[in-house]
Amino acid sequence: MNELELKFDELCKNVHNCILCHRMEGSQRVLNRSVGSLNAKIMFIGEAPGRLGADDTGVPFHGDKSGHNFEELIEFAGLNRSNIYITNAVLCNPKDDTGNNSTPNTLELTNCSKYLSEQINLICPEIIVTLGANALAATNIIERHSLILKKHVRTANVWNDRILIPLYHPGQRAMMSRSMANQRSDYQFVADYLKKIDKKPKAQKGKSSLNVALIVDYLFSIKDSYTYFAIHKLFYLIEYKSVQRFGYKLTNSYIIRQKDGPYVTDLNLYRLKKALPYLQIRNLSQVNILLFRQPYNLFEERLIDKFFLPEEIKVLIDEVVQEYGNKSNAGLKRSVYFTQPMRNILYKENKDKINMYNSPIEFNIESTYKI
Repeated sequence: MNELELKFDELCKNVHNCILCHRMEGSQRVLNRSVGSLNAKIMFIGEAPGRLGADDTGVPFHGDKSGHNFEELIEFAGLNRSNIYITNAVLCNPKDDTGNNSTPNTLELTNCSKYLSEQINLICPEIIVTLGANALAATNIIERHSLILKKHVRTANVWNDRILIPLYHPGQRAMMSRSMANQRSDYQFVADYLKKIDKKPKAQKGKSSLNVALIVDYLFSIKDSYTYFAIHKLFYLIEYKSVQRFGYKLTNSYIIRQKDGPYVTDLNLYRLKKALPYLQIRNLSQVNILLFRQPYNLFEERLIDKFFLPEEIKVLIDEVVQEYGNKSNAGLKRSVYFTQPMRNILYKENKDKINMYNSPIEFNIESTYKI
């Protein structure tokens, strides 16, 4: 573990032990390795973890409507969680008296500003993007500026020796002030600005790419149903086998270590259902979800019918499903834990006496395919 990782983990520990804000009692402290790359050139700062999103999943901007919108927006702009850093001005979910999401107050923003400042100093991003008025206000606590969201949205401003770009929050309420179409343009502005400062040569030339949904669509052409647990583990095993066989991942998917093994953020149920409308979802229990496809109809157009899937990739997926597709959840969990990337994480956890939940799973390759 390098010095940056050690310092970041120490910061996470301090955040998890923080008791400054009484209203945050019982809320999850959302700062962990799921933030993305610790070497990111760009940092996104939201307002606070959502009750149905990060307060539940532990992953910033993931799981609720704001998270879905954010993931769609960065995907539109050609960004992905693997090479950006995502956090919040307040790292716990502020709730009102009825238990619903509430806006963080000035004291809460001030209390958490030291943690935000530490993150900025650790990550050293070249671009900081604030999402919403409260995130912009939090940066003003760290170092004074005169920026106003309505006036300075989608502008690049020098702040704290970095570029600060104020954007609207991707939540539904903010959409009334800033439409999704405008927000797409905002995120494209961010991506274009990032390209201006990115001097590194582009990685990966001439390698085939596969969309995450295309792989899942092909999985459902092999079998009618999978548990949601199995989809994540099989997808991870497909990427792992691709790295072994071809030397690169098939997608730019962001895969993190969770309690039961690999979790792929791109396989969020909302995103899957949107990409593959034929999917049906059934709750077998509180923790066991079954995904199955509707019977084919004559007019149905599948992704695998519209897009070319190389034969060698089909063979690889077929092999994974044949070897692992009929295993129980416990059997799949054992299988993924025996792979080298997961063994590396388990070794670090045992050696350093820490848990690395929500840490990105590294495949130890020079670069991955970027869609």
